[in-house]
Amino acid sequence: MVSWQFRIFTQFNFGDKPPKIISDITGVMSSPAFTAFIKENEVSYSLTDSIPDMLSITGKKEIPIIITNLIDLPDFITNKYEHRQFTFVDIPLNGQLHSLLGNQPVKAIIQLLDYCYKNDPHIVLTQANLPDLLLQSEQNAGLFQINELISQIKLVLTKEAEYKPVLQLGKLLGELIYLSHKHNISSFLDLMPVIDTYSEKFVLTEKMNDAFFASLSGNPVTVDKILHNIKSEKKDKSALLCFDCMGWAEWFLLKDFLLDMNLSFEESELFALLPTVTSISRSAIFQGSRDVYNIKTPGRAYEEKTFASFFSERETKFFNSSDSITDDSLLGYDCISILFTFFDDIAHAAQIPANGLEKLFYFDAINSYLKSSNIKQVIETLLQNGFALYFCSDHGSIVATGNGQRIEKYLIDNFAKRACLIPATSSELTELRKVNIPFVSDKVMILPEGREMFTYKGKQEINHGGITVEEMVVPYIKIGNHE
Repeated sequence: MVSWQFRIFTQFNFGDKPPKIISDITGVMSSPAFTAFIKENEVSYSLTDSIPDMLSITGKKEIPIIITNLIDLPDFITNKYEHRQFTFVDIPLNGQLHSLLGNQPVKAIIQLLDYCYKNDPHIVLTQANLPDLLLQSEQNAGLFQINELISQIKLVLTKEAEYKPVLQLGKLLGELIYLSHKHNISSFLDLMPVIDTYSEKFVLTEKMNDAFFASLSGNPVTVDKILHNIKSEKKDKSALLCFDCMGWAEWFLLKDFLLDMNLSFEESELFALLPTVTSISRSAIFQGSRDVYNIKTPGRAYEEKTFASFFSERETKFFNSSDSITDDSLLGYDCISILFTFFDDIAHAAQIPANGLEKLFYFDAINSYLKSSNIKQVIETLLQNGFALYFCSDHGSIVATGNGQRIEKYLIDNFAKRACLIPATSSELTELRKVNIPFVSDKVMILPEGREMFTYKGKQEINHGGITVEEMVVPYIKIGNHE
């Protein structure tokens, strides 16, 4: 079957003389979905909105196709290259396309093209059938993405359980979980036992130690190197937005919410510290060190103090999400942090459905919160004040089930339902599963089996502290200015 890309390709005579500049009014021709097709057909092209770049290209005439979002071009460009426009009328679908698709995002138009050419490329779009077609095309795209992610995850699982594949797995699984909940598809559940076995092997064979050796200021792999990375980039102004309990699935949800801000995202996968609890892992973020296992009073006051100490040469400020972020409140500061706790707050109050999509109500609650939040305004204010933005998290979360087991209080140094710390000297006093912590000799972790937690038997809730990839692998995002 002929693809929509082929129809555009032939309609605009790609590869044939004369060389041409095409102004893309729709965003479809400049999308990766189309430019990938150009590459496959071995046609040279340039995608640019820079007049100097166009002048250089047209002067040499080495590249036959220039695609741009600019509409009006100077004569000294169009005198050398044929100038055409790709408008909504040129989209290879039937109907009054400008009025129907003019206000649709490019992503929705691409999904609609994919869906129609898979099912019926001759269908006539109308005001009546467009909403249903857009919904079906989104579902079709979602199912395709889910199947692609499952294939990628299965490929990762064939590799040795080392830190690089585990980091990759964390991001892939997070996107899979988010999309599966978004499209109400539960096929990913069959993978979970294999994934959990894989991550457990990684920790029990102490391969996580390698991640800490590899984690550098310029290329962090663990959360304790986040501040080092920010400092190494030497930005005039820096803002670290820390989202407590934001795993990769939660990041993809937040990313979708921020889509209309036209931001760019540079995404990296990092390991949280073990156990994946706030008092350990978030302390490591704001201290810039993994030496956090004997802090007497962890918490926001401690984090504010260590953040200021790490950036002692700069004017720092530690904000909470309830604080007002305005031009005035930022005045005089060049290195700030903002702590957001809504993921964690909502997680602990979330209901757990019985359909296998265990975070469904939780994600719904997050979406509702985001719609009424000021997060977009905060980001906008920071960008307008010249701050380079970084997003991070201390740990992710899973839905855990109570096992009815108790740990004797006299053993415990630090307790969480998914893991607790005990002195290494007391490890022989319990038969519960014990796990070593990277580079920590005086303590060990006590872990429940699988996705269980130390609480009333059968109780279900969203929690963290354990060694699943959802809990251990977290996002670190660098936010680009408006494109």
